[in-house]
Amino acid sequence: MAGNLKARLERLRVYSAVSKTAQEPYKPSSAHVPESVSTGSFPPPWISLAPLVLFRRELLPFPGEGLLDLCQVPRDFIKVLFRGNEHVPESLNLGDLLFFDLETSGLSGGAGTVAFLAAFSDIHGDTLEVRQYLLLDYPGEGALIECIAQELNRNPKTALVSFNGKAFDTQILRSRFILQGRLFPELNHIDLLGISRLLWTGLVPSCSQQVLEDQLLKKKRKGDIPGALAPQIWFSFLREGLGSCPSEPAAQDLLGVCNHNLLDIQGMVELLGLILKIGANPLLALETYPFNMDRLALSWPEGEQRLGLLQEAGRRGYPRALYELARIARQDGNWEAYCELLEQILKGPLQASLVLGLRASIGLASYYEWKQGDLDKAEEYTRRAFSLLEALVAERSRIGAKGPPPSINIKLKARLERITAKQQNRQRLL
Repeated sequence: MAGNLKARLERLRVYSAVSKTAQEPYKPSSAHVPESVSTGSFPPPWISLAPLVLFRRELLPFPGEGLLDLCQVPRDFIKVLFRGNEHVPESLNLGDLLFFDLETSGLSGGAGTVAFLAAFSDIHGDTLEVRQYLLLDYPGEGALIECIAQELNRNPKTALVSFNGKAFDTQILRSRFILQGRLFPELNHIDLLGISRLLWTGLVPSCSQQVLEDQLLKKKRKGDIPGALAPQIWFSFLREGLGSCPSEPAAQDLLGVCNHNLLDIQGMVELLGLILKIGANPLLALETYPFNMDRLALSWPEGEQRLGLLQEAGRRGYPRALYELARIARQDGNWEAYCELLEQILKGPLQASLVLGLRASIGLASYYEWKQGDLDKAEEYTRRAFSLLEALVAERSRIGAKGPPPSINIKLKARLERITAKQQNRQRLL
């Protein structure tokens, strides 16, 4: 251990001196990739790109059935994909998409977390080009960040595609760029985790990438190293030191992490392909690929297509869609449709949607009290709202979640007291 520490400190001194005079790191491209050279524990196609930074380029057959051209996908769905971005690109081609994924020295972020492996991928016809940059020790981070910056800045129309990249990967890179005295470029970004949660929450055990690959793409990884082990494996490699033979476990495990990273990129491409199929024709896709049609409809930009999706989701009994259609009917003054839609919610399986059942009961109680003057109906729906509120409080308590605000109970009590008083007054007048 002492020898390894001494060697690492010496590398830190040497590479710190080199970095002050070094030329800009080589920029790899599809047109020109340097001849593979020996890199100790990392055989070809790995090459040495800069001090303590290795690079490999893989050309892979396009996974799955390929991606739809983005011009085949409605503009409204492109807006759904880019939700949370300040601007939605006016025009976007498949060649503008830059898939990326990091492996880091920690899974919780923070200023001390380093990206030690970065993969970038784009599409060339029926081929997927993947470029991986591997950091062998901390002193090489400046060169790694330079390589990443070149990837991000090479196309002004670039739109990033990641899985949880908005919350994690880009935040890590932003902090590492700052520490290297650089600005992280602000690019349009499709985060597949967000749209996956929208489409499949409640339909799959979880929305982790590997679960989605297994459940939706029917793709099982064999011999894959779990991503959660990546930090531990990199630190083990640092302890072993450079120059070890390729058969040593630390080097082999790190190569396994690189292959895991490659599989993540391929999985992202296939997952985006499925998502684009759904967006191109949601009604047709629903027959083959189950997804939360109501959630997609509610996220769709205002317009006729959104209304059509909501109506179809309502016909299929999705309570969120029914409630939104009821809101639209009320806005249009169509009280008959409003009541029918709220009644449909209450006739459905309320255990899955206690909140919407509660809202529907309150809406009907208000309608019958103020619009119809039917106090008996108003009382019936108010008492039903009380029952649903109690069930909701019990359910939230059971799972340790925050309960509904106390104001709901207070307002329901006030409504019931008011209705009772009106009923008593009416009785006295008879």
